[in-house]
Amino acid sequence: MAKILHLSLAIVIIGLTATGYTQGETAVGESALTADVQLCTGIEDRMPVGVAESFGADVEHMYLWCKVIGAADTTFVKHVWSYEGKEMASVELPVRSGSWRTWSSKTILPEWTGNWEVKVLDANGDVLKAVSFRVGASEAPEPVEEAEPTDSADTTEP
Repeated sequence: MAKILHLSLAIVIIGLTATGYTQGETAVGESALTADVQLCTGIEDRMPVGVAESFGADVEHMYLWCKVIGAADTTFVKHVWSYEGKEMASVELPVRSGSWRTWSSKTILPEWTGNWEVKVLDANGDVLKAVSFRVGASEAPEPVEEAEPTDSADTTEP
């Protein structure tokens, strides 16, 4: 019975090795890293503050806080900031453990209102995460108050 169990285990291990899915490995083209991100207006105690999806035209600095998980060795991620489809900045950030918090920032000029995107790339240039946001998002128009309904009957006497 023990020989059958060992043989079965050996077959399973050989099968997993042949497909490239042994523990701690990923298939070619797949990144072992994952990234959780938050757009914010500041970082305090290594955590994001002022988290939102759109920001007023008066915002001066934006931050992309990023928690990278799954690094088996020292590596890096890159934050690529784009405005209206044009790359505005690229920041390479080291990742030195299996769970690593890091962030980049971008100064936003007053005339740079519109659509933005930040991509987080791994060392191979693969996109781990992309997040879009808007600066100077148009504010909802204030509701127009309607006049109270009045009686339109003519009450003057002839």
